[in-house]
Amino acid sequence: MKSKQIQKIAADVRRSVSRKYGFRQSSYINFKVDSGYFFCLSFLTDEARLTVKPLYADDLWWDIWDASENKKEPMSLRGTGVYSLSGQVLATYDIKGTTDKSKLENQFEQVFNDATAAITMFIADNPDADLFYPDESKMDHDPDRLLYLMALIHNDKKDDALAIIREARKNKNRCMFQSGIFSDSYTSISRWCKREQAIIQIRNVFVSIFNNIVKIRAYALMALGRNNKKDTMPGSYDVRLLDGGIVTALCLSIIFLWHNFTLVWIILAVYFIFVWFTDFGKWSERYYIRFGKLPDKTRLRWKIGMWILVVALYIFSFAIIFFER
Repeated sequence: MKSKQIQKIAADVRRSVSRKYGFRQSSYINFKVDSGYFFCLSFLTDEARLTVKPLYADDLWWDIWDASENKKEPMSLRGTGVYSLSGQVLATYDIKGTTDKSKLENQFEQVFNDATAAITMFIADNPDADLFYPDESKMDHDPDRLLYLMALIHNDKKDDALAIIREARKNKNRCMFQSGIFSDSYTSISRWCKREQAIIQIRNVFVSIFNNIVKIRAYALMALGRNNKKDTMPGSYDVRLLDGGIVTALCLSIIFLWHNFTLVWIILAVYFIFVWFTDFGKWSERYYIRFGKLPDKTRLRWKIGMWILVVALYIFSFAIIFFER
């Protein structure tokens, strides 16, 4: 009997048995997804090797490696793909060559039964795939520690991942995955981690600017009031006085100086959305309270400064109307 025929018989028997245990088959592997993990039985020449990795690991790696299109491919690619991550070995099983279907069936029954038991035990010990870190002493050939790096990045420990890469660079480690002459898997991971950090930094800058604007407006509103330390909210008159002065000055400037009514409507919309978000969203409350805790001299300076500003805004508005008549 030819080797291809023998392989086909074994594959058919393996497929039939694996289905009873919830495994799917593709080429030389059988796999199943359970509790957020990808379990893979790889059938080699004389053994079957059961490995595991979090289901998110390949998706994250493909995003980093700029191969996101792989996520649209069949699930089996996680076990057979060239750019798929290696898993942690849970168990290995001896496979004896035979052409006897009954012996093959018994052999595969034993393998899948034992593998199912190993999977059940593993999930009991590691119920949360998001918190799983692989035992690197049991990895199925992962010299670049990619699965461990994915676990670190997934759990927002990017600094730890970058530290591992720096150490590997010092040791002149050559990555298994290369991209061009000067780029490899570590290059992509470093770029990804730093990109994420840059996004967070940009976000923090915008949040800081927004908070400062909210703070200034809140202090200004409180300063226009009676300057009572016990006040925790500005009066409605003070709100109308400040907001009315700002909006009036802006809108009249645009109407009479630039003759742009569209921009006026945009500014009105943006300003009132901002006011609604800060006031009704209770974003300003903490600053109202903080203002009352400021030293008396500081609150007095705010009061004088804000009244000067409000008066100046209304004088400016009346001046525009008067001179543009």
